[in-house]
Amino acid sequence: MMQKIGVFLLLCLLPDFFLYSETGEKTLEEKQRDIIRYGTETEIANLIATLKNEKATYLNDELAQIAKHTKNVKIITGVFAFFTEQNRTGLESKAIELIQNRYDEQKEAVRSAIEYVGAVKAKDSIKYLQDILNTDDKSFLNSAIRALGKIIGSLPADEKKDIADYLINYYKTKEPVDDDKNAIIFALGESGLDDTIDFIADIATNPDERPFRKMTALEALGKIKDQKGLNAIFKGSQDSDPNVRASAIAALGPFSGEKVDETIIGAFRDSFYKTRLAAAKAAGERKLAAAVPYLRFRAANDEVVAVKEASVRALGQIENTEAVAALLDLFRQKNIQDQIKIIAAEMLLTHDAEKYGQEIIKSYQDAKQQKQKVLQAGLAKVLSDAKAHSLKNLARDLLGSTDIVELSYGLQLAKNNNFTDLADMIKPLRDEKKYGSLARRARETLESFGIRD
Repeated sequence: MMQKIGVFLLLCLLPDFFLYSETGEKTLEEKQRDIIRYGTETEIANLIATLKNEKATYLNDELAQIAKHTKNVKIITGVFAFFTEQNRTGLESKAIELIQNRYDEQKEAVRSAIEYVGAVKAKDSIKYLQDILNTDDKSFLNSAIRALGKIIGSLPADEKKDIADYLINYYKTKEPVDDDKNAIIFALGESGLDDTIDFIADIATNPDERPFRKMTALEALGKIKDQKGLNAIFKGSQDSDPNVRASAIAALGPFSGEKVDETIIGAFRDSFYKTRLAAAKAAGERKLAAAVPYLRFRAANDEVVAVKEASVRALGQIENTEAVAALLDLFRQKNIQDQIKIIAAEMLLTHDAEKYGQEIIKSYQDAKQQKQKVLQAGLAKVLSDAKAHSLKNLARDLLGSTDIVELSYGLQLAKNNNFTDLADMIKPLRDEKKYGSLARRARETLESFGIRD
Protein backbone atom coordinates (compact mmCIF):
# COMPACT_ATOMS: atom_id res chain seq x y z
CA MET A 1 0.00 0.00 0.00
CA MET A 2 2.76 2.42 0.99
CA GLN A 3 4.56 1.63 -2.26
CA LYS A 4 1.45 2.58 -4.27
CA ILE A 5 1.12 5.86 -2.37
CA GLY A 6 4.78 6.61 -3.11
CA VAL A 7 4.30 6.00 -6.81
CA PHE A 8 1.18 8.21 -6.80
CA LEU A 9 3.06 11.06 -5.11
CA LEU A 10 5.91 10.74 -7.60
CA LEU A 11 3.49 10.96 -10.52
CA CYS A 12 1.93 14.09 -9.02
CA LEU A 13 5.35 15.67 -8.77
CA LEU A 14 6.50 14.72 -12.26
CA PRO A 15 4.97 17.71 -14.11
CA ASP A 16 6.78 20.16 -11.84
CA PHE A 17 9.98 18.11 -11.96
CA PHE A 18 10.22 18.59 -15.71
CA LEU A 19 9.86 22.36 -15.38
CA TYR A 20 13.41 22.56 -14.09
CA SER A 21 16.63 22.84 -16.06
CA GLU A 22 19.69 20.72 -15.40
CA THR A 23 20.83 23.25 -12.77
CA GLY A 24 17.55 22.82 -10.89
CA GLU A 25 16.24 26.24 -11.91
CA LYS A 26 13.10 26.88 -13.92
CA THR A 27 13.50 28.38 -17.36
CA LEU A 28 12.11 31.84 -18.07
CA GLU A 29 9.28 30.32 -20.10
CA GLU A 30 8.25 28.05 -17.25
CA LYS A 31 8.39 30.91 -14.77
CA GLN A 32 6.01 32.74 -17.08
CA ARG A 33 3.73 29.71 -17.23
CA ASP A 34 3.71 29.66 -13.43
CA ILE A 35 2.50 33.26 -13.46
CA ILE A 36 -0.44 32.21 -15.64
CA ARG A 37 -1.17 29.23 -13.37
CA TYR A 38 -0.85 30.94 -10.01
CA GLY A 39 -0.29 34.67 -10.53
CA THR A 40 -2.36 37.67 -9.51
CA GLU A 41 -4.23 39.81 -12.02
CA THR A 42 -1.42 42.39 -11.82
CA GLU A 43 1.29 39.80 -12.45
CA ILE A 44 -0.60 38.42 -15.44
CA ALA A 45 -1.19 41.94 -16.80
CA ASN A 46 2.54 42.64 -16.55
CA LEU A 47 3.30 39.35 -18.31
CA ILE A 48 0.90 40.22 -21.15
CA ALA A 49 2.59 43.62 -21.48
CA THR A 50 5.95 41.86 -21.80
CA LEU A 51 4.61 39.44 -24.41
CA LYS A 52 3.10 42.34 -26.38
CA ASN A 53 6.40 44.20 -26.34
CA GLU A 54 8.25 41.11 -27.58
CA LYS A 55 5.47 40.22 -30.08
CA ALA A 56 5.54 36.77 -28.50
CA THR A 57 2.72 34.26 -28.96
CA TYR A 58 4.17 31.12 -27.37
CA LEU A 59 1.91 31.39 -24.29
CA ASN A 60 -1.31 31.99 -26.23
CA ASP A 61 -2.75 28.54 -25.50
CA GLU A 62 -2.24 28.95 -21.76
CA LEU A 63 -3.70 32.47 -21.82
CA ALA A 64 -6.73 31.23 -23.76
CA GLN A 65 -7.37 28.54 -21.17
CA ILE A 66 -7.28 30.92 -18.23
CA ALA A 67 -9.56 33.39 -20.06
CA LYS A 68 -12.10 30.62 -20.68
CA HIS A 69 -12.29 29.58 -17.03
CA THR A 70 -11.51 32.60 -14.84
CA LYS A 71 -14.07 35.04 -13.48
CA ASN A 72 -11.46 37.74 -12.93
CA VAL A 73 -12.46 40.71 -15.10
CA LYS A 74 -8.98 42.19 -15.41
CA ILE A 75 -7.54 38.89 -16.60
CA ILE A 76 -10.38 38.34 -19.09
CA THR A 77 -10.12 41.84 -20.54
CA GLY A 78 -6.33 41.65 -20.67
CA VAL A 79 -6.34 38.40 -22.63
CA PHE A 80 -9.12 39.58 -24.95
CA ALA A 81 -7.17 42.78 -25.68
CA PHE A 82 -4.00 40.76 -26.37
CA PHE A 83 -5.82 38.39 -28.74
CA THR A 84 -7.69 41.27 -30.38
CA GLU A 85 -4.40 42.96 -31.21
CA GLN A 86 -3.20 39.73 -32.86
CA ASN A 87 -6.56 38.96 -34.54
CA ARG A 88 -6.09 35.59 -32.87
CA THR A 89 -9.04 33.19 -32.94
CA GLY A 90 -9.88 30.72 -30.20
CA LEU A 91 -11.98 32.73 -27.75
CA GLU A 92 -15.11 33.18 -29.87
CA SER A 93 -17.28 30.90 -27.72
CA LYS A 94 -16.21 32.64 -24.53
CA ALA A 95 -16.84 36.05 -26.08
CA ILE A 96 -20.32 35.09 -27.31
CA GLU A 97 -21.13 33.66 -23.87
CA LEU A 98 -20.23 37.01 -22.29
CA ILE A 99 -22.30 38.90 -24.85
CA GLN A 100 -25.31 36.62 -24.32
CA ASN A 101 -25.08 37.02 -20.53
CA ARG A 102 -24.16 40.69 -20.68
CA TYR A 103 -26.54 41.75 -17.89
CA ASP A 104 -24.87 39.33 -15.48
CA GLU A 105 -21.30 40.25 -16.42
CA GLN A 106 -19.06 43.23 -15.81
CA LYS A 107 -19.48 45.82 -18.57
CA GLU A 108 -15.73 46.04 -19.14
CA ALA A 109 -15.57 42.31 -19.89
CA VAL A 110 -18.55 42.45 -22.25
CA ARG A 111 -17.10 45.37 -24.20
CA SER A 112 -13.78 43.57 -24.57
CA ALA A 113 -15.65 40.50 -25.85
CA ILE A 114 -17.57 42.59 -28.39
CA GLU A 115 -14.38 44.21 -29.62
CA TYR A 116 -12.80 40.77 -29.92
CA VAL A 117 -15.56 39.20 -32.06
CA GLY A 118 -15.30 42.19 -34.37
CA ALA A 119 -11.53 41.88 -34.69
CA VAL A 120 -11.64 38.16 -35.55
CA LYS A 121 -14.77 38.62 -37.71
CA ALA A 122 -16.76 36.02 -35.79
CA LYS A 123 -19.80 35.47 -37.99
CA ASP A 124 -21.56 33.46 -35.27
CA SER A 125 -21.72 36.59 -33.11
CA ILE A 126 -23.85 38.63 -35.57
CA LYS A 127 -27.20 37.52 -34.10
CA TYR A 128 -26.12 38.50 -30.59
CA LEU A 129 -24.75 41.86 -31.74
CA GLN A 130 -28.05 42.61 -33.48
CA ASP A 131 -29.87 41.64 -30.28
CA ILE A 132 -28.03 44.50 -28.58
CA LEU A 133 -29.32 46.92 -31.21
CA ASN A 134 -32.86 45.70 -30.68
CA THR A 135 -32.90 46.54 -26.95
CA ASP A 136 -33.40 49.85 -25.17
CA ASP A 137 -30.12 49.42 -23.29
CA LYS A 138 -27.50 51.65 -24.91
CA SER A 139 -24.56 50.45 -22.81
CA PHE A 140 -23.03 48.32 -25.57
CA LEU A 141 -24.70 49.82 -28.63
CA ASN A 142 -21.72 51.68 -30.09
CA SER A 143 -19.36 48.75 -29.55
CA ALA A 144 -21.84 46.36 -31.18
CA ILE A 145 -22.30 48.55 -34.26
CA ARG A 146 -18.53 48.87 -34.75
CA ALA A 147 -18.07 45.13 -34.33
CA LEU A 148 -20.76 44.52 -36.96
CA GLY A 149 -18.88 46.91 -39.23
CA LYS A 150 -15.69 44.89 -38.91
CA ILE A 151 -17.49 41.61 -39.55
CA ILE A 152 -19.64 42.79 -42.44
CA GLY A 153 -16.78 43.10 -44.94
CA SER A 154 -16.05 39.37 -44.74
CA LEU A 155 -19.61 38.25 -45.49
CA PRO A 156 -21.18 37.13 -48.79
CA ALA A 157 -22.83 39.96 -50.77
CA ASP A 158 -26.41 39.08 -49.84
CA GLU A 159 -25.62 38.95 -46.11
CA LYS A 160 -23.71 42.23 -46.36
CA LYS A 161 -26.73 43.88 -47.95
CA ASP A 162 -29.09 42.57 -45.28
CA ILE A 163 -26.96 44.03 -42.49
CA ALA A 164 -26.35 47.29 -44.39
CA ASP A 165 -30.08 47.75 -44.96
CA TYR A 166 -30.70 46.98 -41.30
CA LEU A 167 -28.18 49.63 -40.19
CA ILE A 168 -29.50 52.29 -42.59
CA ASN A 169 -33.03 51.67 -41.35
CA TYR A 170 -31.79 51.89 -37.76
CA TYR A 171 -30.10 55.23 -38.55
CA LYS A 172 -33.27 56.63 -40.09
CA THR A 173 -35.86 55.35 -37.61
CA LYS A 174 -34.24 54.95 -34.18
CA GLU A 175 -32.73 58.44 -33.82
CA PRO A 176 -29.35 57.21 -32.54
CA VAL A 177 -27.00 59.63 -30.76
CA ASP A 178 -24.10 61.23 -32.65
CA ASP A 179 -21.49 58.60 -31.76
CA ASP A 180 -23.79 55.79 -32.83
CA LYS A 181 -24.58 57.52 -36.12
CA ASN A 182 -20.86 57.77 -36.80
CA ALA A 183 -20.45 54.08 -35.93
CA ILE A 184 -23.16 53.16 -38.44
CA ILE A 185 -21.47 55.18 -41.20
CA PHE A 186 -18.17 53.50 -40.34
CA ALA A 187 -19.85 50.08 -40.59
CA LEU A 188 -21.38 50.91 -43.96
CA GLY A 189 -17.96 51.94 -45.26
CA GLU A 190 -16.52 48.63 -44.12
CA SER A 191 -19.21 46.82 -46.10
CA GLY A 192 -17.80 48.07 -49.40
CA LEU A 193 -21.31 48.02 -50.89
CA ASP A 194 -22.03 50.50 -53.67
CA ASP A 195 -25.70 50.29 -52.64
CA THR A 196 -24.86 52.42 -49.60
CA ILE A 197 -23.14 55.24 -51.52
CA ASP A 198 -26.17 57.48 -52.06
CA PHE A 199 -27.01 57.37 -48.36
CA ILE A 200 -23.42 58.12 -47.31
CA ALA A 201 -22.86 60.78 -50.00
CA ASP A 202 -25.97 62.67 -48.85
CA ILE A 203 -24.45 62.89 -45.39
CA ALA A 204 -21.03 63.92 -46.73
CA THR A 205 -22.46 66.78 -48.82
CA ASN A 206 -25.14 68.01 -46.41
CA PRO A 207 -24.17 71.58 -45.43
CA ASP A 208 -26.08 71.22 -42.16
CA GLU A 209 -24.20 68.12 -41.02
CA ARG A 210 -21.56 68.35 -38.32
CA PRO A 211 -17.98 68.31 -39.67
CA PHE A 212 -17.04 65.11 -37.87
CA ARG A 213 -19.96 63.22 -39.42
CA LYS A 214 -19.05 64.49 -42.86
CA MET A 215 -15.48 63.35 -42.23
CA THR A 216 -16.70 59.88 -41.25
CA ALA A 217 -18.85 59.73 -44.40
CA LEU A 218 -15.94 60.76 -46.63
CA GLU A 219 -13.73 58.12 -45.04
CA ALA A 220 -16.45 55.54 -45.74
CA LEU A 221 -16.66 56.58 -49.40
CA GLY A 222 -12.90 56.16 -49.67
CA LYS A 223 -13.17 52.62 -48.31
CA ILE A 224 -15.95 51.67 -50.71
CA LYS A 225 -13.75 52.84 -53.62
CA ASP A 226 -16.59 53.28 -56.09
CA GLN A 227 -16.53 56.06 -58.69
CA LYS A 228 -20.10 56.98 -57.74
CA GLY A 229 -18.77 58.49 -54.54
CA LEU A 230 -16.17 60.75 -56.21
CA ASN A 231 -18.34 63.84 -56.65
CA ALA A 232 -19.08 63.94 -52.93
CA ILE A 233 -15.35 63.59 -52.20
CA PHE A 234 -14.44 66.39 -54.62
CA LYS A 235 -17.02 68.60 -52.95
CA GLY A 236 -15.53 67.75 -49.57
CA SER A 237 -12.07 68.79 -50.76
CA GLN A 238 -13.42 72.35 -51.11
CA ASP A 239 -15.23 72.45 -47.77
CA SER A 240 -14.75 75.46 -45.53
CA ASP A 241 -13.82 73.21 -42.61
CA PRO A 242 -10.13 72.21 -42.85
CA ASN A 243 -10.67 68.82 -41.20
CA VAL A 244 -13.34 67.94 -43.76
CA ARG A 245 -10.93 68.94 -46.57
CA ALA A 246 -8.24 66.70 -45.08
CA SER A 247 -10.66 63.75 -44.88
CA ALA A 248 -11.70 64.25 -48.51
CA ILE A 249 -8.10 64.26 -49.75
CA ALA A 250 -7.33 61.14 -47.70
CA ALA A 251 -10.33 59.41 -49.33
CA LEU A 252 -8.90 59.98 -52.82
CA GLY A 253 -6.01 57.53 -52.42
CA PRO A 254 -7.75 54.49 -53.99
CA PHE A 255 -9.13 56.42 -56.98
CA SER A 256 -7.60 57.29 -60.35
CA GLY A 257 -8.09 59.92 -63.01
CA GLU A 258 -6.77 63.32 -63.99
CA LYS A 259 -9.10 65.25 -61.69
CA VAL A 260 -8.11 63.02 -58.76
CA ASP A 261 -4.42 63.73 -59.43
CA GLU A 262 -5.02 67.46 -59.75
CA THR A 263 -6.97 67.56 -56.50
CA ILE A 264 -4.24 65.71 -54.59
CA ILE A 265 -1.50 67.96 -56.02
CA GLY A 266 -3.53 71.06 -55.15
CA ALA A 267 -3.83 69.87 -51.55
CA PHE A 268 -0.07 70.26 -51.01
CA ARG A 269 -0.70 74.03 -51.00
CA ASP A 270 -3.30 73.90 -48.23
CA SER A 271 -2.21 75.81 -45.12
CA PHE A 272 -3.83 73.23 -42.86
CA TYR A 273 -1.22 70.59 -42.11
CA LYS A 274 -3.63 67.65 -41.98
CA THR A 275 -4.60 68.33 -45.60
CA ARG A 276 -0.95 68.26 -46.68
CA LEU A 277 -0.49 65.10 -44.62
CA ALA A 278 -3.46 63.50 -46.37
CA ALA A 279 -2.09 64.59 -49.76
CA ALA A 280 1.24 62.91 -49.04
CA LYS A 281 -0.44 59.66 -47.99
CA ALA A 282 -2.81 59.70 -50.98
CA ALA A 283 0.07 60.39 -53.38
CA GLY A 284 1.97 57.42 -51.99
CA GLU A 285 -1.04 55.14 -52.19
CA ARG A 286 -1.67 56.25 -55.77
CA LYS A 287 2.06 56.07 -56.63
CA LEU A 288 1.54 59.51 -58.11
CA ALA A 289 4.73 60.38 -60.01
CA ALA A 290 3.61 63.98 -60.54
CA ALA A 291 3.70 64.49 -56.78
CA VAL A 292 7.42 63.70 -56.37
CA PRO A 293 8.65 67.34 -56.51
CA TYR A 294 6.02 68.35 -53.93
CA LEU A 295 6.89 65.42 -51.69
CA ARG A 296 10.57 66.20 -51.95
CA PHE A 297 9.93 69.80 -50.95
CA ARG A 298 7.61 68.85 -48.08
CA ALA A 299 10.05 66.24 -46.76
CA ALA A 300 12.79 68.83 -46.50
CA ASN A 301 10.85 71.95 -45.58
CA ASP A 302 7.44 71.36 -44.03
CA GLU A 303 6.99 72.88 -40.59
CA VAL A 304 5.20 69.77 -39.32
CA VAL A 305 7.27 66.64 -38.68
CA ALA A 306 4.36 64.29 -39.45
CA VAL A 307 4.05 65.79 -42.95
CA LYS A 308 7.78 65.37 -43.51
CA GLU A 309 7.67 61.74 -42.46
CA ALA A 310 4.61 60.95 -44.59
CA SER A 311 6.28 62.61 -47.58
CA VAL A 312 9.39 60.45 -47.25
CA ARG A 313 7.29 57.29 -47.00
CA ALA A 314 5.27 58.35 -50.05
CA LEU A 315 8.49 58.74 -52.03
CA GLY A 316 9.34 55.18 -51.01
CA GLN A 317 5.96 53.97 -52.25
CA ILE A 318 6.26 55.76 -55.60
CA GLU A 319 9.74 54.28 -56.05
CA ASN A 320 10.49 55.65 -59.53
CA THR A 321 13.94 57.01 -60.46
CA GLU A 322 13.11 60.55 -59.40
CA ALA A 323 11.62 59.42 -56.09
CA VAL A 324 14.63 57.22 -55.24
CA ALA A 325 16.99 60.10 -56.10
CA ALA A 326 15.02 62.32 -53.73
CA LEU A 327 15.31 59.72 -50.96
CA LEU A 328 19.05 59.42 -51.47
CA ASP A 329 19.42 63.20 -51.37
CA LEU A 330 17.42 63.39 -48.14
CA PHE A 331 19.51 60.64 -46.58
CA ARG A 332 22.75 62.36 -47.47
CA GLN A 333 21.80 65.82 -46.22
CA LYS A 334 23.93 66.73 -43.21
CA ASN A 335 21.40 68.90 -41.40
CA ILE A 336 18.37 66.70 -41.92
CA GLN A 337 16.45 65.54 -38.85
CA ASP A 338 17.40 62.12 -37.55
CA GLN A 339 13.92 60.66 -38.01
CA ILE A 340 13.75 61.81 -41.64
CA LYS A 341 17.18 60.29 -42.31
CA ILE A 342 16.06 57.02 -40.68
CA ILE A 343 12.86 56.78 -42.75
CA ALA A 344 14.76 57.63 -45.94
CA ALA A 345 17.18 54.81 -45.11
CA GLU A 346 14.27 52.43 -44.52
CA MET A 347 12.77 53.29 -47.90
CA LEU A 348 16.11 52.88 -49.69
CA LEU A 349 16.69 49.50 -48.06
CA THR A 350 13.22 48.38 -49.07
CA HIS A 351 13.95 49.45 -52.64
CA ASP A 352 17.44 47.89 -52.94
CA ALA A 353 19.26 46.80 -49.79
CA GLU A 354 22.24 45.43 -51.76
CA LYS A 355 22.80 48.74 -53.48
CA TYR A 356 22.33 51.12 -50.55
CA GLY A 357 23.15 48.90 -47.57
CA GLN A 358 26.83 49.74 -47.25
CA GLU A 359 26.28 53.50 -47.31
CA ILE A 360 23.63 53.19 -44.61
CA ILE A 361 25.92 50.95 -42.54
CA LYS A 362 28.64 53.62 -42.78
CA SER A 363 26.17 56.22 -41.54
CA TYR A 364 25.17 53.92 -38.67
CA GLN A 365 28.83 53.41 -37.70
CA ASP A 366 29.49 57.17 -37.81
CA ALA A 367 26.45 57.80 -35.61
CA LYS A 368 27.68 55.20 -33.14
CA GLN A 369 31.15 56.73 -33.02
CA GLN A 370 29.74 60.22 -32.54
CA LYS A 371 27.29 58.97 -29.87
CA GLN A 372 24.24 60.08 -31.82
CA LYS A 373 22.02 57.63 -29.96
CA VAL A 374 18.71 58.27 -31.74
CA LEU A 375 20.21 58.02 -35.22
CA GLN A 376 22.32 55.00 -34.25
CA ALA A 377 19.34 53.08 -32.86
CA GLY A 378 17.05 54.03 -35.74
CA LEU A 379 19.49 52.98 -38.44
CA ALA A 380 20.27 49.73 -36.61
CA LYS A 381 16.56 48.96 -36.48
CA VAL A 382 15.90 49.51 -40.20
CA LEU A 383 19.06 47.64 -41.14
CA SER A 384 17.98 44.69 -38.99
CA ASP A 385 14.75 44.42 -40.98
CA ALA A 386 16.51 44.48 -44.37
CA LYS A 387 17.31 41.55 -46.63
CA ALA A 388 20.68 41.48 -48.39
CA HIS A 389 23.66 39.12 -48.36
CA SER A 390 25.98 42.10 -48.07
CA LEU A 391 24.66 42.79 -44.55
CA LYS A 392 26.31 39.69 -43.07
CA ASN A 393 29.31 41.57 -41.68
CA LEU A 394 26.95 43.97 -39.92
CA ALA A 395 25.08 41.02 -38.41
CA ARG A 396 28.42 39.62 -37.22
CA ASP A 397 29.34 42.96 -35.62
CA LEU A 398 25.98 43.26 -33.89
CA LEU A 399 26.15 39.71 -32.57
CA GLY A 400 29.58 40.47 -31.18
CA SER A 401 28.28 43.43 -29.19
CA THR A 402 27.76 43.51 -25.43
CA ASP A 403 24.69 45.72 -25.82
CA ILE A 404 21.38 43.85 -25.50
CA VAL A 405 19.64 46.06 -28.07
CA GLU A 406 22.36 45.55 -30.66
CA LEU A 407 22.35 41.81 -29.98
CA SER A 408 18.61 41.80 -30.60
CA TYR A 409 19.07 43.60 -33.92
CA GLY A 410 21.80 41.14 -34.85
CA LEU A 411 19.47 38.21 -34.22
CA GLN A 412 16.75 39.81 -36.31
CA LEU A 413 19.14 40.48 -39.20
CA ALA A 414 20.55 36.94 -39.07
CA LYS A 415 17.06 35.44 -38.99
CA ASN A 416 15.75 37.63 -41.83
CA ASN A 417 18.61 36.66 -44.09
CA ASN A 418 19.12 33.06 -42.94
CA PHE A 419 22.77 33.68 -42.05
CA THR A 420 23.24 30.11 -40.82
CA ASP A 421 27.03 30.38 -40.65
CA LEU A 422 26.59 32.79 -37.72
CA ALA A 423 25.00 30.06 -35.60
CA ASP A 424 28.08 29.65 -33.41
CA MET A 425 27.84 33.32 -32.40
CA ILE A 426 24.15 32.90 -31.55
CA LYS A 427 24.35 29.71 -29.47
CA PRO A 428 25.91 31.39 -26.38
CA LEU A 429 23.02 33.87 -26.34
CA ARG A 430 20.67 31.08 -25.22
CA ASP A 431 21.92 31.55 -21.65
CA GLU A 432 18.83 32.90 -19.84
CA LYS A 433 20.73 33.84 -16.68
CA LYS A 434 22.95 36.17 -18.66
CA TYR A 435 20.65 37.37 -21.45
CA GLY A 436 17.12 37.04 -20.06
CA SER A 437 14.34 37.23 -22.63
CA LEU A 438 16.89 37.61 -25.44
CA ALA A 439 17.68 33.91 -24.95
CA ARG A 440 14.28 32.97 -26.38
CA ARG A 441 14.92 35.07 -29.48
CA ALA A 442 18.28 33.35 -29.88
CA ARG A 443 16.59 29.93 -29.70
CA GLU A 444 13.94 31.01 -32.21
CA THR A 445 16.64 32.25 -34.59
CA LEU A 446 18.53 28.97 -34.36
CA GLU A 447 15.29 27.03 -34.86
CA SER A 448 14.66 29.03 -38.04
CA PHE A 449 18.06 27.70 -39.19
CA GLY A 450 16.93 24.15 -38.39
CA ILE A 451 19.13 23.94 -35.27
CA ARG A 452 17.32 22.60 -32.21
CA ASP A 453 20.03 21.21 -29.97
